[in-house]
Amino acid sequence: MKNFILLLLLLLAPAAFCDPLQSWEDYIAGLRVEALRAGIRPNVFDQAFLNVSTPNTKILRLDRNQPEKRLSFLEYRNSRVDHFRIQLGKEAFRRHQEALNNISRQYGVSPCFIVSLWGLETSYGHFKGNFPVIRSLATLAYNNRRKDFFHSELMVALHMLNNGQVTLSQFKGEWAGASGHCQFMPSTWVKYAVPYQGVGYADIWNNVDDALASIANYLQKSGWHRNEPWALAVSLPSNFHAPGLNITKSVREWSQLGIRPLIGSLPAANLPASIINPDGGPAYMVFNNFKTLLKWNHSNYYAGAVGYLADSICQIPELTPEPVREQAQASEPEATPEQELETLSSSSSTNNTEKEFEPELTVTDFSGTFEL
Repeated sequence: MKNFILLLLLLLAPAAFCDPLQSWEDYIAGLRVEALRAGIRPNVFDQAFLNVSTPNTKILRLDRNQPEKRLSFLEYRNSRVDHFRIQLGKEAFRRHQEALNNISRQYGVSPCFIVSLWGLETSYGHFKGNFPVIRSLATLAYNNRRKDFFHSELMVALHMLNNGQVTLSQFKGEWAGASGHCQFMPSTWVKYAVPYQGVGYADIWNNVDDALASIANYLQKSGWHRNEPWALAVSLPSNFHAPGLNITKSVREWSQLGIRPLIGSLPAANLPASIINPDGGPAYMVFNNFKTLLKWNHSNYYAGAVGYLADSICQIPELTPEPVREQAQASEPEATPEQELETLSSSSSTNNTEKEFEPELTVTDFSGTFEL
């Protein structure tokens, strides 16, 4: 009976048990006090919020209505990596080849993967987003399940403006607050962004070379291993259940358990690796660099798409043949460049549902000079 009465009180008088939502005006006023105490100049704050009279309702809808449909890896990959994006990647690689080779030598990261991440994040700079970062972060800090995270990012963003590291007019990106060619959150910019020439601030919004160097620096600091593979398609012995990413053994140990490559040969016997076989396969042996990609975006689907695009851009040999379903689609009318760019725009977002993937590619990593 006591429990029933307590439940009834909770239902009839919710205001007695939870604070009402703070008004937007009060939130901004409190935020201003906090920002000024943290050293933000009053004119910087006031200019940043000059036209921010309300939360962005579109951002709130996007945050609350993220896709729930479960895609297979191939469905996901085909929506992110098509022939047009691959061709754009090859052209982008050629245009920036000198800088990419310099960056690759300096950071020990494959230029193929640098360009691939650039391509998946913003379609090689074609679609960097048009949401003002300050309003996006303020909206999500005001009304989001991760308020503390977005509040922290907002304060970093204000300090970037205060320090003259970015201008308000160029500080735009996708709806969740990431911006620039490589879609860095403000704290990510502070930690990983580097200028290609080594002087001044990294302008990832306008300077492609700075963005590419920042991608490489991120991967290097996250643990990328020079000249190592990132994944290999394998066959499993009967009654063998892939243990997943949490179990690591040497390639030799996996080989002794009956793991065999589907194409080519196994890499160095002492190389640490894990075996994944999501949703029934196909199975993959994945290495350190695959796990490094997960630090960029903790989604096996995303990491698989990055690798596939990297291999396709650099024409890495020994790719697994395309599935019949994809080949059959080749007879469909080709889209115009404008239609292709519109498709890339709709798919260039890092806010993807995290899922296990069903990969089907063999990957090699090249660091240093590379030519198409």
